[in-house]
Amino acid sequence: MLEQSRSDFDGHRRGNILYEQANFGSKGDLDRRHYIETLNGDFQTLSERADILVKVQERLRKLFKRDLIIEWDAGTLRVVFARLDKEGSPYSSGREASGLLHLVGLLAALYDDEVGALILDEPEVSLHPQLQAFLLNEIISAAGHYSENGFKKIIVMATHSTEMLRIIKCEDLLSLVFCHDLDTAPVQIPPESGALQNKKVQALVARLGQEHKLSLFCKKPLLVEGPSDALLTSFLSQKLELHLEASGSQILPVIGKGQMPVVSKFMKLLGKTPVVLADADAFADSLELTNHYLDGCIAADQKAATSGAASATSLANSVYNDFCQLVNNEWQAIAPLATTHPYWLNKEGSEDVKAKRRAALCTLFSHNESTLSDSTSNKAWFVMKNRLEAVLDLLELAGCFILRRGAIESYYQSSDIFTSEGKPSAAVDEIEHLDGLAPSQLETILPEMTRCIKFASQGEKINEAESLRDVLLSIAAPAMAKLNTGANTQEMKVLCKTILREKSELFELTVENEQLTIKLKSNILNVSGFPVTLEKGEDVINKVERHLRSNS
Repeated sequence: MLEQSRSDFDGHRRGNILYEQANFGSKGDLDRRHYIETLNGDFQTLSERADILVKVQERLRKLFKRDLIIEWDAGTLRVVFARLDKEGSPYSSGREASGLLHLVGLLAALYDDEVGALILDEPEVSLHPQLQAFLLNEIISAAGHYSENGFKKIIVMATHSTEMLRIIKCEDLLSLVFCHDLDTAPVQIPPESGALQNKKVQALVARLGQEHKLSLFCKKPLLVEGPSDALLTSFLSQKLELHLEASGSQILPVIGKGQMPVVSKFMKLLGKTPVVLADADAFADSLELTNHYLDGCIAADQKAATSGAASATSLANSVYNDFCQLVNNEWQAIAPLATTHPYWLNKEGSEDVKAKRRAALCTLFSHNESTLSDSTSNKAWFVMKNRLEAVLDLLELAGCFILRRGAIESYYQSSDIFTSEGKPSAAVDEIEHLDGLAPSQLETILPEMTRCIKFASQGEKINEAESLRDVLLSIAAPAMAKLNTGANTQEMKVLCKTILREKSELFELTVENEQLTIKLKSNILNVSGFPVTLEKGEDVINKVERHLRSNS
């Protein structure tokens, strides 16, 4: 209702906005103020309760340099604002910022001790991030049981803002309910579950940052190892037109070795379905992450069963143990290649065993069979590569993608693959190089990363040609029938208008030399393949499909 005095709400104002007519109801609304689901009810409260008005006025004066005047004008409630930081006449609420008006209404509801329960839907709307933080403080101050002293009340809040989440300790998570869809039950951590007693989880919660909070709003967070991986993943998502965020995913850099399993378990605890893109050492060092993802994955178990394995987990354990034994017994056979890998060159003095496993694993996937054959005649390494590939494929079915060549730097085409310092800068330089390549080339250069993004985004690519195809076929087929009978351009225009009605503006149909040409008239549709030229008797469906295929 407020917008009627703040905007050209019906297109008839012609710039003559009715600012001075802004009002918040009449005297007759006072008795119903707690039932009115607009700002009218809250401003009615301010007119009725001087104590609530004082609380709101004090905050406006100190924080926003504004004063608030509530006045009745012939039985109509009007609100006037005045600036305290500069000279000027008071002005109608119709000229005040939406965010401030919403804040006043919210504060009035929060301080009202006649209200025992308050439901807030996205209170952050139109509010500056710092003001959201202030509002959250006021909400927390008001939250409690209405039997307590003051203006305590039960508050249920729906939000899309990280600023409206305060998570300092594990117990704070118990008050969060995660909702994804009307057909999916909401998720809340049961207080009695004991899952938050885990020391690693408690340490993680204590250092939750803004990126962690962002991932709480998505269904399928994509966990990557550090800023470089995040930069490249974000670039690749855009380059391949696979929109991660829009499809319910969120890139989350996980800093610190060994943190990937902890963060993944934490996200699952909150009802998320985390997808992981991890360096090779996440598999080579231990099976913690592997077992976490394979345990209970039906798709992975079914595929493992085709190899005669009892489960995906048992297959992974068997292959991993045999791999570790092969590294111990046959290191010398693969050492000439493995000792040139960054995992070996950058190893710490006491990490020989880990470095050997990491370097051996990545060597198998960094070189072709010809190079491996020249280096080692031991066939056991070739067999092991196939077995490892099978396990890593199972992991991908479960949503865990391992960079087989090592870290992301091992895939660099332009930047130094041995980069150890200034990694984000090197990643930016690499992105500059990759940006000049075709999407098909990127899928070859960064295979695991590409598959991971497709998995997280469900592989849905925006393709306007798909939406246009059915409309085009609905006119192309009958137009071909007309062409076969010798119809001219005018007849085609009439046919197009008759069949497509308002959608006829999409196409221009012309007939010349017994050929039908269909042009796309829109300047905003991103569809190539036009114009489409059809000969008499031609297969319309195949021709249209062929022309539009270039968009896929």
